[in-house]
Amino acid sequence: MTLAERVAEVEWYHSIDLPGGVTTPGWFDTRRVIDRVPLPPTLAGLRCLDVGTWDGFWAFELERRGAAGVAAVDIDDPERWDWPAAARGSIDVEVLRAVKSANRGFAIAHEALGSKVERLDRSVYELDPETVGGFDLVFVGSLLLHLRDPVGALERVRSVCTGHVVVADAVEAIPSLLRPRTPLARLEGRGRPWWWQPNRAGLIRLVESAGFEVVTATGLYFEPTGPGHPKGSLTPRRLLSAAGREELITGLVGVPHVAVLAR
Repeated sequence: MTLAERVAEVEWYHSIDLPGGVTTPGWFDTRRVIDRVPLPPTLAGLRCLDVGTWDGFWAFELERRGAAGVAAVDIDDPERWDWPAAARGSIDVEVLRAVKSANRGFAIAHEALGSKVERLDRSVYELDPETVGGFDLVFVGSLLLHLRDPVGALERVRSVCTGHVVVADAVEAIPSLLRPRTPLARLEGRGRPWWWQPNRAGLIRLVESAGFEVVTATGLYFEPTGPGHPKGSLTPRRLLSAAGREELITGLVGVPHVAVLAR
């Protein structure tokens, strides 16, 4: 079976460039926002960690930048995902369970790229310096919105971080623009697999609350959807709801994000 055929058998979360001109049809095309994320251009000699790796896009990017070693953590069993109870039995969860594909995507990309990234089946809450050691740089991408306790998760990240952390996560665009200095967060917690939707100031405060010192934070940028992203059916009635408007914005420009570099 060719690489292209293997890729076609899997649902992908990330769009990843593989050898032979093959690109995975991800839900999100993070390739287009790499330059917005404050990662050092070279990671030579550094031990790095990617938290919530999914298909491994950011882990492979850390490796590409010359990291001495990269570990990547994610949870294999959907029953262990920290999602709202009402979301765990929803259609959204079943769709995302298919996208996870028992981590076949990560395995295919790992093999095709000749990667040496070490993948661990571990929750962010289970990070412990006694078992995984310390990391010079930790990357946390699009994860906090799925967590009941984002500050507790960032505290566990801090326990294994000996240098810097980059947190790139979804935020709410309008509160970020209207209340740029006031930390805010909207609690979702039902129907869909995310909990907190902070504004830009709220995301920065989450990082600070875990004991990090913020070095810099980007402005709003939009992470575009990829060819594999499901296409919703937007009706005029649905557009009256917050979920419908969010779906429209996502389809047009992507998901609003902010990236924070801290130490």
